[in-house]
Amino acid sequence: MSFLTLSSCGIGGPLDFIRRGEGYTRQFSTTDTTFTSYISRFENEASQKLNQPNFKVGDIPINFGDTENPEYVGICLEYTNGQREIIIKQSWWQSATEEARIALIFHELGHCRLDRGHDDETFNNGTREIRLSIMHSRMVYLNDYRQYQDQYHKELYTGRNADLLERLRRN
Repeated sequence: MSFLTLSSCGIGGPLDFIRRGEGYTRQFSTTDTTFTSYISRFENEASQKLNQPNFKVGDIPINFGDTENPEYVGICLEYTNGQREIIIKQSWWQSATEEARIALIFHELGHCRLDRGHDDETFNNGTREIRLSIMHSRMVYLNDYRQYQDQYHKELYTGRNADLLERLRRN
């Protein structure tokens, strides 16, 4: 069984993303071009799934940097002035599969752009638990993400996992 190689996106416990106190400022004002295609894909899917033709990520730069905890491969930071940014651990990115990269960027944009918190609901299929949300605090297994990517993305934008649950119950 393959797993996404990350154990947490950067948030432990009930927090949705890291909120910085007074005195902290955003590290970056623009996005590293590495992430441009991932942002475009996120925007295109959101436009369709949310029926918002002009949906944009907006002023949320994504860059490589220090995630402040060796366990975290990506974090969404919010500052007191309302600005947000996403930081990705470069060493993880360089060895990650394309599916894992998409899952991480979509997860972090789920926090930073869609204001989604973690959703740790699972489904037990009789042999193991399947994470029902791309917003799970421990991310999804890579094989599950590959198999159910459409359902995970629909749940990301709508907050409803009925399609994935129905598919899992049929199997």
